[in-house]
Amino acid sequence: MPHNTMDRRGVLRAAAGIAGAAAAVTVAGTLPAAAHGRPHRFPEVPGMVGDRRANEFWYEYDERFYYNPTPDLVEAVDVICKPFGDFTKVDSAWAATRAGGRYPRSYLELIRPNRDAFALLSHAQREVYREFYRHDPHGLVRAFQLFGQGVLFDPRRPAGNKVHMMNFTPPDFTHAYHRWHPFLAGFRLLDIDVQWWTHINRLAGTAWELQSLGQPVTDANDNKHLPRRTVHGITRKWLHRSPRRLDQAFDTYPYPADLGKF
Repeated sequence: MPHNTMDRRGVLRAAAGIAGAAAAVTVAGTLPAAAHGRPHRFPEVPGMVGDRRANEFWYEYDERFYYNPTPDLVEAVDVICKPFGDFTKVDSAWAATRAGGRYPRSYLELIRPNRDAFALLSHAQREVYREFYRHDPHGLVRAFQLFGQGVLFDPRRPAGNKVHMMNFTPPDFTHAYHRWHPFLAGFRLLDIDVQWWTHINRLAGTAWELQSLGQPVTDANDNKHLPRRTVHGITRKWLHRSPRRLDQAFDTYPYPADLGKF
């Protein structure tokens, strides 16, 4: 499996989190009304395409967990990735624990010693979710749908990163969703904000399937929206998946086994 993918929002950036406005999530993926927070008013960005709040959410997400992570976050990710070999081997290490027949115990043996690092990451990233979507759980779902379709063009970013999406190096497919899932599953297995991260895991799966279908182009400001019926059907499918079915779904490379079916 090649590892030259530029995982801009791979697990290194996607695995952090915050304890701020945790809301219970049902198996169907619904969230209750969120707690109080400040509304955002965003300045106009000439040339930006797509939902303004979603663009800002993913922009700020990258600022904190890719472009300018704090030293403690960098250290936490290094600690977590060490048992896997390195960041590019996260997905293959997780897959090996799945194939060995002892999952989840085999995976827990890898990650349990570093639970504190997982907890720090969880605390850090959830702050971004709280700040932007604390009052709008449906907006958060939409942010992942738009992300997966690659229809958020942000001219503030450098060439190669102007679309908020899981980037990749053509003709290779993105490995980032499969490097994100082991972290999200890890939060659950380590009993860290279980309901929240299970919900995010479902949304990550939604985005993965939408990107697999739409095949958006990096840096293009005219990537097309998928049909609304398709987006809603795929979202419903993932939001009803149990943790066990989420693990099973991410056993498949490079695209979902039931791609486009709902």
